[in-house]
Amino acid sequence: MKRTWLGAWLVCFLLWTLFVLYPNPVRLALSVGRIINPPLDAGAVSELARTLPADPAQIERHILRTFPYQYDWITYGVPWYYPSVSEALEQGTGDCKTRFVVLASIYEALDIAYSQVFSLSHYWVTYEGKRETALEAQHNAWLVRDEEGSRLQVPREDGRQIWDNFVSAFWDPMPSVRRGLWFGGLPITFTAAGLYTYRKQRSKHAANT
Repeated sequence: MKRTWLGAWLVCFLLWTLFVLYPNPVRLALSVGRIINPPLDAGAVSELARTLPADPAQIERHILRTFPYQYDWITYGVPWYYPSVSEALEQGTGDCKTRFVVLASIYEALDIAYSQVFSLSHYWVTYEGKRETALEAQHNAWLVRDEEGSRLQVPREDGRQIWDNFVSAFWDPMPSVRRGLWFGGLPITFTAAGLYTYRKQRSKHAANT
């Protein structure tokens, strides 16, 4: 019975968490799909690209200035969202994913050689001559994509850095109402799991008598 209750509670609490974090789960589904296939769009940035120099470093500095960093909780009302280029341009702000899709799309539009790099806590682009930082270091990546294809590797990103990024991006900016709802789910899901287990035991008992 204890195992049945625990399983029921875990399912209830996971569903409750999904509801609190993503009232519209379509946004989560879209974001997960875009991890594998980033929604780059050279056409959407063609006008912007024509105003920029052909130097990738200057382009990157311009985009970092033009798109102030802002967490997804504030920009999109969810803890993690992978925007399309059109959404990124419309918002004019966002986190590393926003900057990533805009930069990569501009490099595509200008036919500039670059690589897409993905770590467990950060997405970025790199190009010839770009200096690495503690956050944007090649050894942090689990996936690198360039003109030659995709390469998987074992990431060597610092665990403390991953945790700090997680807290600062997902927990700290979480709206107090959502946080209260999430904590409120504990007694609600405890009760729901208990009722489910009780009814299941009664049905089983009735079937055996």
